[in-house]
Amino acid sequence: MTEYDQLFREILDRGPSAETLALVLAELKGLGQTRTVIQECIRALRNHPDDLSLRLILAEAYVEESLFSQAEMEIQTAVSLLNRHASAYRLQSEIYLKQKRNDEALRALKTYLALRPEDESALALLKDMEIKEPEAAPVSEPVQTEVTEPVAAEPGGSPALEEAAHPEIEAEKPEFRFEEEVLSEIATPTLAEVYVNQGQLQEAVGIYERVIAQNPEDQTALARIQELKDMLNAAPPPPEPPAPKATQKKEKTIAILESWLANIRKMSEERVSA
Repeated sequence: MTEYDQLFREILDRGPSAETLALVLAELKGLGQTRTVIQECIRALRNHPDDLSLRLILAEAYVEESLFSQAEMEIQTAVSLLNRHASAYRLQSEIYLKQKRNDEALRALKTYLALRPEDESALALLKDMEIKEPEAAPVSEPVQTEVTEPVAAEPGGSPALEEAAHPEIEAEKPEFRFEEEVLSEIATPTLAEVYVNQGQLQEAVGIYERVIAQNPEDQTALARIQELKDMLNAAPPPPEPPAPKATQKKEKTIAILESWLANIRKMSEERVSA
């Protein structure tokens, strides 16, 4: 006998609890000592006849020893023990139903009926739970769209030109409102100078004006606005074909993000070098 076997023997001889017995016997069965397991299970069940774990271990040991008749008897006893406490599943189902946990309630009720298939009230409840479905949303009638003849465009006019003639409509679009909000939030002299470096003096003036709106006492910003206005008056930029408003806004946003990314990288490098 090895030290391992001797340890198990000492545990078994000390009259352990049913839980400890089940653990030790399961370990012995895993080691292939099925005959020892059978002997010890029979002895333990004299003191713990209603212990389901011991019954199942004994049935498994009988199967491994090809003693199928004995295994069947143990399983029948185990099933009777389950039957004795089957009402726990019915109660569990009722608790789940009160908590609106319908799927779990259905599973618990099915487990109960697997043990008590003769319970007519539970069968009726199961049927009611299975056929009850959420009320379907009312089906709306398909919208009948009236097909009309296309309206002939007046000479010299087109939908595209009409849309371009009303830029205030475009400015009401959510994406442009968002960009204006972003510009207002990040209006700083640094951003204004980015526009100056790009030759967009009017945009730079607009940014500085937002800076002044946030801090009316900023004398440096006031002076810089005057300088930029003088530059605009002295050398007005050559006329360029106006780009679509959407393109202008997109380019503006890209320029802002790129400049801020460059500034963040520069600050990070300065912190590392410091």
